[in-house]
Amino acid sequence: MSDATQPRVRTANPNVADPATAMTPRFQIVFRWFARRFFNHFALDDTSVKRLRELEDRGAVVYVMRYASRLDYFLFNTLFARNGLRFSAYGNGIQFWYYRPWWRSAPAFLMRALRSAGRKPDPTQRGREDLRRVVAAGESMFLFLRTARLAALLRSPEAAVERGQRELALLDELVAVAAEGKPVHVVPLALFWRKGPRAERRFMNLNRGAAARPGDLAKITSFLLTYRDLSIKLGEPIELAEFLAREPHAVRGALVRRLRRSVLQFVSAEERVAEGPVLRPRHKVQEMVLAEVGVQAAIAARAATGRGTPESARAQAERAFNEIAANMISTFVAALATTVGVLFRRLFQRIETRGIEKVAEHARRHPVVLVPSHRSYFDFLILSWLFYENYLVPPHIAARENMAFGPFGFLFRRGGAFFLRRSFDDPIYKSVFRAYVSYLVREGFTQEFFIEGARSRTGKTTTPRLGMLAWNVQAFVDSGRRDLFFVPVAISYERLVEEGAMVRELEGEAKQQESMLGLMRARSVLANRFGSVFVNFGEPISLAEVLDGRADLWRGAEREEAAGERRTIVEGLGRELVERINWSMVATATSVAAAALLGEPHRGMFRRDLETRMAQIVGLLRLQSVRLTPALDADIEHHFSESIDTLIRLGLIRSERDVRGELVYFDETNRRALDVYRNGIFHALAAPSLIARRLLAGSTQEEELRRDVTFWLDLLDDEWFAPRAEVQAAQLDAFLEALRLGDAIERSGELMRVADSGRPLLSFLAEQTRSLLEAYYIAFCTFESLAAPATAKALEKASETYHRRAQLLGEVRRPEGWNPVTFKNALDLMVRRGVIALVPAPEREPAYAPGPAFRELAALRARLAAELLSL
Repeated sequence: MSDATQPRVRTANPNVADPATAMTPRFQIVFRWFARRFFNHFALDDTSVKRLRELEDRGAVVYVMRYASRLDYFLFNTLFARNGLRFSAYGNGIQFWYYRPWWRSAPAFLMRALRSAGRKPDPTQRGREDLRRVVAAGESMFLFLRTARLAALLRSPEAAVERGQRELALLDELVAVAAEGKPVHVVPLALFWRKGPRAERRFMNLNRGAAARPGDLAKITSFLLTYRDLSIKLGEPIELAEFLAREPHAVRGALVRRLRRSVLQFVSAEERVAEGPVLRPRHKVQEMVLAEVGVQAAIAARAATGRGTPESARAQAERAFNEIAANMISTFVAALATTVGVLFRRLFQRIETRGIEKVAEHARRHPVVLVPSHRSYFDFLILSWLFYENYLVPPHIAARENMAFGPFGFLFRRGGAFFLRRSFDDPIYKSVFRAYVSYLVREGFTQEFFIEGARSRTGKTTTPRLGMLAWNVQAFVDSGRRDLFFVPVAISYERLVEEGAMVRELEGEAKQQESMLGLMRARSVLANRFGSVFVNFGEPISLAEVLDGRADLWRGAEREEAAGERRTIVEGLGRELVERINWSMVATATSVAAAALLGEPHRGMFRRDLETRMAQIVGLLRLQSVRLTPALDADIEHHFSESIDTLIRLGLIRSERDVRGELVYFDETNRRALDVYRNGIFHALAAPSLIARRLLAGSTQEEELRRDVTFWLDLLDDEWFAPRAEVQAAQLDAFLEALRLGDAIERSGELMRVADSGRPLLSFLAEQTRSLLEAYYIAFCTFESLAAPATAKALEKASETYHRRAQLLGEVRRPEGWNPVTFKNALDLMVRRGVIALVPAPEREPAYAPGPAFRELAALRARLAAELLSL
């Protein structure tokens, strides 16, 4: 900052400032060097500076902190000078005069001695007088709530009590001055010199939560090790006049205690967000988990079967705990954050976030459970890293046991991962896992689990798995907590690191198990760049509001009778979460360009046409309030030139010069990859595409069109998780109005028909759902030929063969349509509708046979065929 822009230093009024503790405009040489060396990268944000200046203009500002610390005071002196904020004229419990140059400190010390001559020796009375003088003059000061050191407490408990009464007396004097009509603003401050969770200590947490202020040596040592992790939190200012007016008849002592409690609650809330609950030693957690009633009952039941002794059953429970439980350690968290930070800078251009401050706000009061989308193995690393970098305690992450491979399982566990098996058929294991989740909720740890289970292979949000969700609901009810918030998180990638593996799996290749060998082979990804990542934290869902007085369904006698109702509530909550994840997805240049390219019947188009199609896709997204990446948004006025050039550099599309203009196209080998990226916004293209299909089929009345579109949206809901009916109706109105204003459709009374000028656009939109409808058509044809019970694997193979032959015959046009995930969705749909029934087979793989509603299948297949043949 140049001298011309350097804010004016605002020193305290020398007539009221305490010479021994007032801040100084200039430090002596050692402290000047220290400030330049260690404080240069610290800053107060512009919003906080503006707010503090406004408070200074209105009267006295009293900064309240939990502990007295010369280092903290020194830092704020530096920041106040840098930002032109008014210096503190007084700070209780510290000596600050020797931070000044000697020619300033000596007169100050002498002035204090002269001022103290003839005054009462009572330190409490002197403190009251100093505070009154500063506050009555409208100056700023620091008030520390705990000033006694541990050594002083151990030497003389009586002196410690006296020191505590002296600090309460200062608050009492502050309230008295405000009661006289002086404008006084109290600003709570929380300052953290480190990130990450804190461990339980054997003796006392000296830095946090102790009855004494931290010692200077311990403070400086901690600072030198972690000074780059500093975080300053300003609480909401308390205007004392308003504070007192709320309870005009309360006695002053009660008001003083309430004011003190307000400040401490703010500090505690910030600590809870930044550090989370105390990390207990692993053996203590094991004792608490295994002492749960459910675990003890499972141990007793195992012993009662005669398959072992109570001791062996207990040993099995201990093994299950060791297999499951995380062992989060601050040092490992810090090391992992540093390592993955370097990795992310190598792989990604940037990682952008939105809404994380909302998560922090909820985490101040209640436990938070993150429910992210799952497109990449980097998802959980990105979220933990973001939390750590934003001074939020990283979450405990539910991970499949296949992620506990080699030394990475050791590291992930110490970074907060806890592991679960695919199968919970062992009653002891199941009871231990549920008890561990209950422990996490009861203690208030932030959790994270992927509600989709495995990674989405198609790029679309998949059907929610309800196990972890149900256990968290049960744990919340058992914990007695007031609330718990589920936070949907959408993570969007411009380019997926696992793109190649995902495409191979979509083409039927078996999923490769995670291993050290696989990671060593993956080193080649470090030679590439994968664009940007966008993390959008959606609107949190309050579990207390979801239950709405129905928590008794999870308790006592009603539990067995209410199983169906409980499942309905959990299913509704699961659907709400995946829907919010879906609609929090950010549209990237990759997804928009993929939709534009795949909406055409051929692989190539002129660049100017691609620009037009991308603009049309963006228009549809904006109608539905889908957020665009900042880069894509900025690139609109440049006709998407940067976005298209980036995709060419990434190798997803190619470019050639032609006499008619620049030709942009994709290789056939990239078709499935483009489909994966298009699927990131597929939910926003579904309704417009179905509308276009119905209009292209011939003139139609609006009510008939709405019924037809709603039928397909409801039938294939697991493919796009459409919004609720009222939102859906509003969106259909918006689509139709946009098509009318764009002269794409014409109205004649109650009938709507396609205008000649609108046919290219509607054909382009209709193509967006062709691959999905073709995949379901092939699946329905496969099910219709079902004569004898067949396994899911056999049905999948038959469907894949049918699709390949139909493609050769020209019966289907989109080779990317068929994949194992979509086939499984079609199979599950038919089972839910009773078209196909699951035949139990105890000694072999379960099979499927025609169900009671099998006759409906012919009508569904015929309707799909008509939908595909209409274009």
